[in-house]
Amino acid sequence: MFENLIAQKKIGGVNTLIWKNGQVFSRESYGYKDLETKAPMTGDVIFRISSMTKPITSVLALMLYEEGKLDLYDAITKWFPQFQNMKVVGTHYGEYESATRPITIFDLLTHSAGFTYSEFQQGAYRDAYVATLGGDIDSMVSNDDWINGLASLPLASQPGSVFNYGRSTDLLGMLIAKIEAKTLYEVMQEKIFTPLGMSDTFFDVPTDKKHRCAPNFGFDNNGQLVHLNTVPLNMAMTDRPKDLAYQSGGQGLWSTMGDYLQFAKIFIGHGSVDKVQILKQETTDLMCTNHLTPEQRANSYLMGNPIFKLDYGFGLGVAVAMQDAKYGSMPCLGIKGAVGWPGAYGGWWFANPMTQHIGIFLTHSMTEPNQLAQGIGFELYEAIDIFASYCRD
Repeated sequence: MFENLIAQKKIGGVNTLIWKNGQVFSRESYGYKDLETKAPMTGDVIFRISSMTKPITSVLALMLYEEGKLDLYDAITKWFPQFQNMKVVGTHYGEYESATRPITIFDLLTHSAGFTYSEFQQGAYRDAYVATLGGDIDSMVSNDDWINGLASLPLASQPGSVFNYGRSTDLLGMLIAKIEAKTLYEVMQEKIFTPLGMSDTFFDVPTDKKHRCAPNFGFDNNGQLVHLNTVPLNMAMTDRPKDLAYQSGGQGLWSTMGDYLQFAKIFIGHGSVDKVQILKQETTDLMCTNHLTPEQRANSYLMGNPIFKLDYGFGLGVAVAMQDAKYGSMPCLGIKGAVGWPGAYGGWWFANPMTQHIGIFLTHSMTEPNQLAQGIGFELYEAIDIFASYCRD
């Protein structure tokens, strides 16, 4: 399926899985796990799934909602009072206005709180995000200082007004950890990973499983596929310290296609996986319902590109295909009813409860923003399009 792209060294190695009507329809590995040794890709390789972490954290928040530990319209100041008097970036640089209402958990789940990422900011705002919060995946900033730091930064927009992709799910993860008085990973393991048999999903991959981790495949200054020492923009450390407190609910997990299949089944089974009830059907239905207005969908951009418009919307932590898009594959498969959310390093998936169909694509293809501007690394999206087309058949 990807032989030409692998031969041309545009992608290194890929794992794919298609699940239909209760069974695995296709499970394939392509290319290399290691470019230097030519070790072949295998189905048990563990990848950084980056933003494919977000739907997991979102499901966890909705489990607490069902347990009565939070309400979707609770203000986050109930737990984090430092967000009481938020400022919003004004029309002119250096000007601010006051937030017109508190930020809610619903805002965090729909990325409409006003938080964003440093790479989507410019100038002093960008520098402030980096200096205050540290790396997106691994940060040396303590959790308390991280929360206080985020509260000190101006919002990019008024709460509830605009889809702004960013640090909302990281804050949601910290809120979950605070409510449960445990680390985010401990809560994930207790409520999702152990019940679903997801034994290969971690923030910190254990030593005895590190040999199964895919290297950081990326590109050098000449656009050649290489092993990178770390991820773009130094968002993660080469060796994450064991005592690092920060766990990114937005983009920090490693996983396998087998584990992510178990998670994706939540949407196929209307909250139930192999007789294990994770969420109620009405909650998964709410999660898979678009909550953006037509105006918000039309004006939502990611890296300068429209991401929703007519074909897609956004529910609670996942994108939703609102109608068939013949060639649509971003942010998930363009078949009505499908949900999903991709990861920056090459991960992509969808689950469609209407057709009882799941597709998972995992690779490492890591590019710097300036490389993307030069057209380097776009073959990743060609590979995803190829797989998405295959999933339609």
